[in-house]
Amino acid sequence: MNNNKYFMAVPNDIMNTKHPLHYELLNFDTNIKLKIFIAVLAKSTMIYKKNKKKGIQTFSIKGFLSDNSFIPRKSLNQIKLLEIINDFNSPFFDVLTLNDKEVSFELSARYIKTLKSGFTNLNLMELKKHKDLKTTKLAILTSIYPSTSKNPKPYFSLNYLLKYLDVTKKLPRTAKIKQIKQAFSKLENVKFEYKHPISKSAEELSEHYKFHYETINIEVEKTDKIIEKTEQKINDVETKKVSDTEIDKIFDASDLDQILKEHQEPITKIGHTDYKRYI
Repeated sequence: MNNNKYFMAVPNDIMNTKHPLHYELLNFDTNIKLKIFIAVLAKSTMIYKKNKKKGIQTFSIKGFLSDNSFIPRKSLNQIKLLEIINDFNSPFFDVLTLNDKEVSFELSARYIKTLKSGFTNLNLMELKKHKDLKTTKLAILTSIYPSTSKNPKPYFSLNYLLKYLDVTKKLPRTAKIKQIKQAFSKLENVKFEYKHPISKSAEELSEHYKFHYETINIEVEKTDKIIEKTEQKINDVETKKVSDTEIDKIFDASDLDQILKEHQEPITKIGHTDYKRYI
């Protein structure tokens, strides 16, 4: 776990909401626990997919708390890590223990079965910047379900997110929605919109009570903005050039000389016959 190419292969079967493991994948009450579990599951899955061995296998936790790890380090040490991993009781594992910096694991038959399906790669280092649980969960979900050409603006229903993000049930409905919006707003690579009827009497449409979103490539967007800004500067310069050209067409040198000549001529005294031409 020491480079930006550390991924977790998330089986497509698990992302079916009817699958028994679907809600278990992110079923944790703190951000630290979730990230540690994802790290352990990713490493265990990678080992199993490589050797296909049955029974208990092991790996070292070396690097889990390094500078390059996506797991938060400030409030975590080896003792706390030991406590968290040994307290996991997950249906993804039949065996999962940590002893003397070595994890012993055996994947459950239910989880192994899902590994035969297709999968989506989740870049774990992208989770490093997210400090709260709801935002981390949303980052995972939107990475697994990104915008595509076939589905440019996917969505999650309100009730689904209330359950998956484990929003406090005692809160008023508006406060629950606000919490989800706050989590979405922290995702730099996601643009979202919550759609709902504009009033109680308004017709309810199929798009309502859903968070519609679009995943974007931040680097591409930054480049596009730079290009747009540069083009605007060029347009401003071209506009100024056109304006100067137009002025030259209206007032060329001979016109200006004639105007100055007329202005310098003495004005004759107004008489009876030439009164009208001075009005």
